[in-house]
Amino acid sequence: MLEHRYHRRVPFTLDVILRTRRGETMACRVKDVGNDGIGLDCDDMALREGAIVEVEVPASAMGREHCSLRSFVVHAGNGRVGLMWLDGESVPACLQPV
Repeated sequence: MLEHRYHRRVPFTLDVILRTRRGETMACRVKDVGNDGIGLDCDDMALREGAIVEVEVPASAMGREHCSLRSFVVHAGNGRVGLMWLDGESVPACLQPV
């Protein structure tokens, strides 16, 4: 099945932490970022479509303050997770190059 995206995705590499509402955490790597969301490579984790998660960007990663980005799961499987921003932000400041 082909994905339909309204915004272009830009390749981007960054280590982040994915946190579920149940408190589970997983180290992930950002693969691409777009105005509407983010693509991550993660070990398989029991995530369902529509689940609310937070992506934590460590302060040291981008030379800025630590930030958490609220998102919901659009798709998950085979080590890949697609998230869409919940707060209506385009590319969050903590993921933009300095």
